[in-house]
Amino acid sequence: MSTLSLRARLTLWYVLTLVLVLAFFAVGILIVQQRIGIQRIDRELAETDAQLTNMLREELRELDGPQLAAEESLKVLASAGRPIAVLDGGGAVLAARLDGVKLGEILAEGPVRPGVRTIQTAAGRWRVQVRRETTDGVAMELVVASSLADLAREQREVREAILIGIPIALLIAGAGGLWLASIGLRPIAIMARRAASIPPTGMEDLGAPIRDDELGQLTRAFNGLVARLRSALQMQRQFMADASHELRSPVSVIRTTAEVALNREHRDESEYREALAMTGAQSRRLSALVDDMLVLARADAGGYPLRPVDLYLDDVVDDCRRAVSVLAAERHITVASSGSTEVPLRGDEELLRRLLVNLLQNAVQHTPPGGAVSVDVTPERSNVNIRVTDTGSGIADGDRTRIFERFVQLDSSRRSAGAGLGLTIAKWIAEAHGGSLTVESSGPQGSTFCVSLPAAARAV
Repeated sequence: MSTLSLRARLTLWYVLTLVLVLAFFAVGILIVQQRIGIQRIDRELAETDAQLTNMLREELRELDGPQLAAEESLKVLASAGRPIAVLDGGGAVLAARLDGVKLGEILAEGPVRPGVRTIQTAAGRWRVQVRRETTDGVAMELVVASSLADLAREQREVREAILIGIPIALLIAGAGGLWLASIGLRPIAIMARRAASIPPTGMEDLGAPIRDDELGQLTRAFNGLVARLRSALQMQRQFMADASHELRSPVSVIRTTAEVALNREHRDESEYREALAMTGAQSRRLSALVDDMLVLARADAGGYPLRPVDLYLDDVVDDCRRAVSVLAAERHITVASSGSTEVPLRGDEELLRRLLVNLLQNAVQHTPPGGAVSVDVTPERSNVNIRVTDTGSGIADGDRTRIFERFVQLDSSRRSAGAGLGLTIAKWIAEAHGGSLTVESSGPQGSTFCVSLPAAARAV
């Protein structure tokens, strides 16, 4: 079945379902028809029995004997093709009109039992009603029978009609199902052809959906997928281009320094030390850049699991502040912390330290000498907020979102201080903990970055 087209498979399943439905429907019709036919025959037997009873009562009132009354009643009663017998209380036949069937076959099951039942005889199946009647002290058994041959003939006719009608209905339904499947799947085939012709670049997609049904939802979902794939492809290309550019600079410096140091046979120790110091500095920059790129690559692939532990956030903030203060002191920048103490949190301590160090280093880099950087921890009912404030020149409104993109550095004079991945990593760490990192405010007096972590991340 896997080699069939979707249209053919839909039609086949439709026809198979219809076969089951029609089969159950046909069986139901036969059962209902038989039941209705039996009920009709039972009513006719009851009417005949009522007529026979009335006649017997009238004959017995005329002081006729039981046998004579029975014989006279059968002569008057009109019931063509319906065997009738009147028996006395001991089972002896008083009168009978059997219309070609033997009474012994009708009563072949043994002693007469009151009630209505179906029996099988050599002459076919019969419906027999037996009832005890006592009139003027005379006990009699009234036996009325009717052949089921007409009912069997009706059922054969219905079965023949079903056997002829169902295949015709299936052929018509199969052709209609194939036609409907073709119409229903035609928009999908058109979408598939258009999708195959969409280039990986550009702005083309399937266009705006012209329907509001499931096909319209599929169109919107596909357009969204194409947009996300193009965005991811563009981001990947941009990342590769920026990474190549950032990696080229330290590699070029290391290579040039090595070539300059080796182009003469003898150099002073100071010259070698200077070359090695420059090579070491660029190697550290290259190592940090590769480490940041690896973190982001693993984060994109979902391969950087968190290792949450219970900690006090203010202690982590103080440790990061002291670590950055050593570098800030070289530029005469003070780094201070404030806010609540003993703030419990459950999170990945290593990543949280990296987030805070990145934010503090970014603040120090953009603060002029003699300025100040502060970090504040404030627990709220649903969040724990960490605010890092500097006294730099601020961020333009159009750049407040762009600064979190990869390899973005607004101040080209500080390109040697980093690769523009610090804020990107910090934002990812905050979001990995279920929080956020935003520029809360920025102006000529400085900027404030706010890390908001949800209360769900707090330690219990």
